[in-house]
Amino acid sequence: MSHCARVSQRGSRKYWLPGDLTRYSLFPMTHRIDFISVLDRIYRLLAVAAVGWFVFAFILLHIVRDDLSLWHTTLSIYAVGPADWVLTLGFYAIALAQAMIAFRDFERRRSTQDCVVPGLLLVAAAGAVLVALFPHDVKLPHNTGAVLQLGLFPISLLLRAFWLKEQRLQTFNAVLAVLCGGAFLMLLLNDVLRAYAFYSFGFFQKAEIICIAVWLSGHAWYMPGSVERDHS
Repeated sequence: MSHCARVSQRGSRKYWLPGDLTRYSLFPMTHRIDFISVLDRIYRLLAVAAVGWFVFAFILLHIVRDDLSLWHTTLSIYAVGPADWVLTLGFYAIALAQAMIAFRDFERRRSTQDCVVPGLLLVAAAGAVLVALFPHDVKLPHNTGAVLQLGLFPISLLLRAFWLKEQRLQTFNAVLAVLCGGAFLMLLLNDVLRAYAFYSFGFFQKAEIICIAVWLSGHAWYMPGSVERDHS
């Protein structure tokens, strides 16, 4: 067994702990492993709860703001007026979920020095923070944040599909990347041509946001633990 790490196997899962630290630990290794497992579970549930709050805010604001068009009104406009704080917190929540997933990816990909995918996801999360900080009428920072979130997210999904080993996960990420990317391209086309008679800006924006929420909820729920060293 290597000097720098030792393996403790509990059930069918392996946990890696620093050998020098566990040698002088005041607690049995199994207790330390259980504690790490609990922290991983809390981390995962927090990410799931953050996505859940965003989905709740998304649905609630569409019920409360029945004066706005479901197909033509962008989501940011729902963050102005009655219950605006609910969606603003939702933007922060979805940014938090992305940041948590990105940090976990940084940790797991550190050995391969592959930081592009989690880096893109982290910048996309920063875009969601900009959207939350600045209302839609403060156009430059707000629109910049929206482009970062909606533009970089599908790229991160597509790149992620290349280093996933399981075929189902590759397909899932690739399909959502195409859907998100297609919706974002339609947003750009609609903005450039101003062809509101043919394209619905709000519809394509919300369609991409729903795809993002689907991926985040699934990935947050099945997020690997911090001490697992097997690749996704």
